[in-house]
Amino acid sequence: MRVCLVTLDFPPFRSSGLTIYVENLGRGLVAAGHEVTVIAAERSAAAHVEQIPQSEALRVVRVPVGRADWIGLGWQAARHLDRQRFRFDVVHFADVHFAYAYRGPYVASAFQSFRQRLTSAGGQPYHTSWRNLLFRRGYYTAARWLMEQPSVRRASHILMPSQATQAEFVQHYGANPARMTLVYPGLDLERFRALPPSHAARTRLGLSGEMPVVLYVGFSTPRKGVEYLAQAIHAMPPVQLLMVGKWEAGYRERFEAALGDARARTILAGYVPENDLPWYYAAADVLVLPTLLEGVGFPLIEAMAAGIPVVTTTGGAAGEVVGPGGIAVTPADSSALAAALAQVLGDDDLARRLGEAGRKRAFSLFDLVEATNRVEAIYRQVWGPHA
Repeated sequence: MRVCLVTLDFPPFRSSGLTIYVENLGRGLVAAGHEVTVIAAERSAAAHVEQIPQSEALRVVRVPVGRADWIGLGWQAARHLDRQRFRFDVVHFADVHFAYAYRGPYVASAFQSFRQRLTSAGGQPYHTSWRNLLFRRGYYTAARWLMEQPSVRRASHILMPSQATQAEFVQHYGANPARMTLVYPGLDLERFRALPPSHAARTRLGLSGEMPVVLYVGFSTPRKGVEYLAQAIHAMPPVQLLMVGKWEAGYRERFEAALGDARARTILAGYVPENDLPWYYAAADVLVLPTLLEGVGFPLIEAMAAGIPVVTTTGGAAGEVVGPGGIAVTPADSSALAAALAQVLGDDDLARRLGEAGRKRAFSLFDLVEATNRVEAIYRQVWGPHA
């Protein structure tokens, strides 16, 4: 098959879990013998932080988006696809609202809705300030009704990464369940199967061997709810908090203010090269993701594959992804978050059982080859056996 994947960013630019999703899907499709083209945003060379290897068998077309971001991507991708109308057997938009300007047949994935974004923080959009709140409310409302809703209605088929996401689009967008299929995203998890020794990892990262290590991995934005993690850590017996990932402008200050005197026991590692991530998981006693809304949460899957117990929330699909591999609490509840972390850290047998269950779940539900096979089957279902 000749497959076109449309996504906002692609290596060497990686801005979110959506990029990782397309990287893995593209890699899986190429390995299965398909010709894959990715349409992604054109970025300046200064925007990338790591030269991420890219398959030579995978072609990338960069389109200018300017400051319009995904809106510009959707418009430019539609123009490119119209010019290449018969070049591709399958057109797959990595997020369904990217398809707003395209009028041909397409498959799309859907991770979280704009309705969820509008209501995820106590009935309001997650935000960094009152001005940001007002902006997000107007922006998300317009995007939902003008772009997302029509794209959902026109999609030939929608791949859902969780039952929670599928229920969201059926209940609030009127999506037809007959044109939706649950396909858990696939990841290459082998690098997390055998981690370095914990003591070696802690020495390398400058961590104490005396206090437990709580690890967070992700791009920290208001959606991730890390200020509630700061409050939870401040209320717990002493632990070391290891924060990995980039920060949205202005949000790190809110987090540090909430830490109080726990700041002295917190390491803000910033961006970490992908090949170094196993060292951080090896150093951890528990991974925490205090998210308000999650489409999947790839660090959850990586931690489970590494045998690390997880504490997260029921925000979006996070609790479903973790299943028996961790504990899920109500979003924005720092007391419940602190209690769950203390429970895991204070019970070695519980931590072991969660780690074992999580590892089994990760390798059974999020296998890259199996996920690719399921996506291929949907392509053939939509476009016929000769696609």
